[in-house]
Amino acid sequence: MKYIYSLLLILAGYTASAQIYFNAGYSYSSPQQEMAKNINGLHSLSTGFMYRFPGKLSRIQAGIDLSWGMYADEQKKQTFNFGGGFSTETWVNYTSNVAQVRATARVFLLEDKQVMPYISGKAGYTNFYSNVYIEDPHDPNGCKALDQDNIIKDGIFSVAYGGGLQFDWRLFGSRKQAGRRYIDISVNNIRGGKISYINTKKLIDANNPPVGSNGKPLTVRFINASTQEIHEHQVAEVYTTSLRMLEFKISTVFLLDWGR
Repeated sequence: MKYIYSLLLILAGYTASAQIYFNAGYSYSSPQQEMAKNINGLHSLSTGFMYRFPGKLSRIQAGIDLSWGMYADEQKKQTFNFGGGFSTETWVNYTSNVAQVRATARVFLLEDKQVMPYISGKAGYTNFYSNVYIEDPHDPNGCKALDQDNIIKDGIFSVAYGGGLQFDWRLFGSRKQAGRRYIDISVNNIRGGKISYINTKKLIDANNPPVGSNGKPLTVRFINASTQEIHEHQVAEVYTTSLRMLEFKISTVFLLDWGR
């Protein structure tokens, strides 16, 4: 039993002396190349933890980075025609999001300075998902959508590389936070394989879908309120391109004191 207590004491001492940093911030990712033609910029909230290696490896930090963001929140009034000369007019709401979880590492070119440049790399999973919510028109002669939530989703392995600057909080007049709190500004290139997503930059007209487009039609099932007949209408286009984004990020970084 004494060996277990000894091990627990060693682990407690190691945890208390470890330098672990918590970060939280905002990022804007600008689509690049083919992806830039199809979607707007991605606005994300991010958080994560970084561990600073001890001794001669103190310039190196490694950890995990989590983010969730939105690149579309649009509303468009659409008219859907169906058999018998009837039609239904209602609002169609488009919401598109991206969730990312990545392992990350950085190497500081300078350490324990007021301004510390670094280079970084990330690798993990990127998930695109979209909802198309079609409001109930409450029309006794109209049609109602049967498909609503998570209408399309796709995820891939992705990597990112870049660098940044970490500014010690003492630059802003707080000596008490020296070496414990930072402002972090970084830029990263995000790269990945082929991924499918809704084209929200050019929302389609249900009665005049694009001709000769490279996108694939995304259809939703409707049911006629009076005849119970089920039919489909196109509500968006799905594009498949390589993941290409340029991420600009600003965060606040805190050294976790572990009760000290």
